[in-house]
Amino acid sequence: MAKDKEKKEKKEKKEKKEEEAAPAAEAAAPPPAAEEEEDKPSVVRDEPKKKIGNVFALFNQSQIQEFKEAFAMIDNDRDGIIGSDDLAAIYNSIGREPDPKVIKEMLAECSEKLNFTHFLTLFGEKLHGTDSETALRDAFIMFDEGKTGKLSEEYVKDLLMNVGDQFSKDEVKQTWKEAPIEGGQLDYLKFVAIIKRGKEEE
Repeated sequence: MAKDKEKKEKKEKKEKKEEEAAPAAEAAAPPPAAEEEEDKPSVVRDEPKKKIGNVFALFNQSQIQEFKEAFAMIDNDRDGIIGSDDLAAIYNSIGREPDPKVIKEMLAECSEKLNFTHFLTLFGEKLHGTDSETALRDAFIMFDEGKTGKLSEEYVKDLLMNVGDQFSKDEVKQTWKEAPIEGGQLDYLKFVAIIKRGKEEE
């Protein structure tokens, strides 16, 4: 037990030293020539130097793939950066008039250009700012009089479509794709785990 703790502390110290060494190495490196700078695509230059490992550690591979697909759908001009034109195109595609003020506010959430890494960082911050698993579980338990850990599929569907922020049929259908339902019963304990951590890879 003590050895494990000691190993963990050594590993943490080593990682901390590497993080501290990275900025120093960058500062010591000579600035690239102007020609080289022009050859590099802007996406590469916009990658943050520090948070990359931490951001990708927040999600499993299937989640990251889903985020990549979502990013590609939003990045209408395929330049690797989501800009105001991309967001306006998304609004138009769903039949809504893009509000420049709202789009500006959305883009202001990211301090730099919104490339895929920053996109993932935003979602990481948002998802980890949501209710805890306990809070979500407790919300389901309020509807589970028998405390069985399961709710009728039809009952939950009725709640989603008729109470609070009402779901459309398509939204319910999309939710049900991920929901662990067997024999007409939603296992909400598993469902909460999926909401917070994604499906476990098989």
